Amino acid sequence: MTQEIDNFLNILTPNWTPIKEQTTKYFDTESKIRDDGAAQIFRRPWVAPQNFGLLLFPPVDLEWFDKFNEKTNLTIPKMYQDILSEMNGCFVYDFSLFGLPKTMYTTGLLSRTVLQQYDLGTANTTWIHNYDIDTSLFHIGGRAYSYEENVGYFIDNNKIVSIKENGEIVGSWTTFADFLKEEINIAEQMMLKEKEEL
Repeated sequence: MTQEIDNFLNILTPNWTPIKEQTTKYFDTESKIRDDGAAQIFRRPWVAPQNFGLLLFPPVDLEWFDKFNEKTNLTIPKMYQDILSEMNGCFVYDFSLFGLPKTMYTTGLLSRTVLQQYDLGTANTTWIHNYDIDTSLFHIGGRAYSYEENVGYFIDNNKIVSIKENGEIVGSWTTFADFLKEEINIAEQMMLKEKEEL
């Protein structure tokens, strides 16, 4: 593993162990830190020519929390602020955690010249309405649930819940570490099965 990627991972707390384990397992010679500070690991040309299985974004600039509040009239729950202060969103196979895209919070516009994390603001002002849920929940991510359906991740007070669009709760966790462990394992198994079927 490169020193740059080691340095990126070493600042993460044990909460992130499931993702760190994936980076160790699937690190390849094309894994690197991009110019914007994001770690891209495990090139998957069978998905798309420039696809990487893991794309991990560096910690958020803490000033962006106030900008998020100004833009959306919403406050990011403290639990998720703590998460973003270590990793500002990620993609791990078909699992994603939303964040605050750097270009939106530095220029006011979303740049499409490089893949960025899904926007937390759009998730909580628009995408949340795709779910039959109480809109006081805070939308933080999602993953493929089957070939036909995705689930969304939401913060409900101090727990993380996984909910289908029809409002059915299919998972609930009181710690971020337990949430990541279970969901990253499922995402990895789905990825391996998809690869086998090609």
